Amino acid sequence: MTIKVVFLGGSSTLGLGVQGRSYAVRYAEKLGADVETLQLSKSAQTVADVAPETLAQIRDFRPDVVLLSFGAAEGHVHPSRFLQRILDRFAPQSWRGPAGMEPRPYFSKTRTKRLRQVLMSGTKVQVKRAIIAVSGGYHRLPSDEFDAGLRKILDELGPATKVLIGLWRVDPYKFPRSNPVLRHNDELLQAIAAERDDVRFVNTADAVHYWDDFLADHAHLNEAGHDRVADLILDATSRTPAAASR
Repeated sequence: MTIKVVFLGGSSTLGLGVQGRSYAVRYAEKLGADVETLQLSKSAQTVADVAPETLAQIRDFRPDVVLLSFGAAEGHVHPSRFLQRILDRFAPQSWRGPAGMEPRPYFSKTRTKRLRQVLMSGTKVQVKRAIIAVSGGYHRLPSDEFDAGLRKILDELGPATKVLIGLWRVDPYKFPRSNPVLRHNDELLQAIAAERDDVRFVNTADAVHYWDDFLADHAHLNEAGHDRVADLILDATSRTPAAASR
């Protein structure tokens, strides 16, 4: 029988920096069966960005398992909403959007280009740290809205087994003030999973290796990290009954 798996989340589920072979893809490969997947992740996607059409597409796909990776894009602390509006309008493309002032996860193999990227990435971190130290920064979605938004999504997904991927820590120097928010969002994920028979939680914070399992930004996983999380997902789903028959 074909096993249907949906991937829904942000850049980690997309496999940023690992040629698209995220833990979600690796999990599907590890099932060792006839697997059909539906990738609906988007870079920097939050629960508030998931459109009703996307949820309808998932229901029409009739998945057995839905892997959900949320809470990081919602929780990373950014410098200033006002500054972001200025950057989005006037700055070079690489400074725009939610990830515009984040450090690069990887660098070019060409020496000159790599040096330029390293310098620019370091500059962004320094600017971000300075502004957050003064303004306190902001995160894109308050935790109560994250909690409510995720619950609404789960209610819309039908009888599939839903797997919530837990949040790992990030480098506090490169992502100042983010870890307390990420930790709180991770606790919300655990609480939601504990309340529902159709939801499983995968604890990653205590499983990944800091920083051996990470790319250069110390936020996104490398090959080893994605393999480790894929094994955790496989273990979580193999210890639970399959989703209701379609």
